[in-house]
Amino acid sequence: RIRKTVILAVFLLVVITATLVTFILPESFSSTARIKIERDSSDIEGFTKPNFVGMYDPYFIQTEFEVIQSEMILRQVVESLDLNSVWGKKYAGGEKLKTSETIMLLKGRMDLRPVRNTSLIAISVYSEDPNEAARLANAIAQIYKEHRLAKGRQLMTGGIDALKVQFDEQEHKVREKQKEVDRL
Repeated sequence: RIRKTVILAVFLLVVITATLVTFILPESFSSTARIKIERDSSDIEGFTKPNFVGMYDPYFIQTEFEVIQSEMILRQVVESLDLNSVWGKKYAGGEKLKTSETIMLLKGRMDLRPVRNTSLIAISVYSEDPNEAARLANAIAQIYKEHRLAKGRQLMTGGIDALKVQFDEQEHKVREKQKEVDRL
């Protein structure tokens, strides 16, 4: 009988404590943006790495996670949303935060996960304000998208340059052959 009373008392104590802690904790919201990623490829023969064409790259998703969390991407997010000032008012008593401090705060609020059996990445951001969480998740996705597009343009430009070199070589050969024909 005493055991049952002790067990019941401990159970009630745990439930009451858990309830109180739940009410004391601040609200937290999460917002998730999903983006589709695919490996960059070139349609120009000889411009891609021949050992990776058509092969599965097990490190691609992890590499892209690191790019998304990189200072290069997060610095642009901080600058575009002016998080140094906004979070400085919120967390540093009105003083502007350093960009490195803001990036660390942002990294702590981010969670990246692959969406199972797809080429999607879920970028989740947590905040006390639901609108801020949504702005942050969308800004990270948008800046990463712009980074990937710039990288794709760079790949295309490199491909065009490679085609120009091949064209110039062929044109030079044609001129040489034409000179030989004219001589004959």
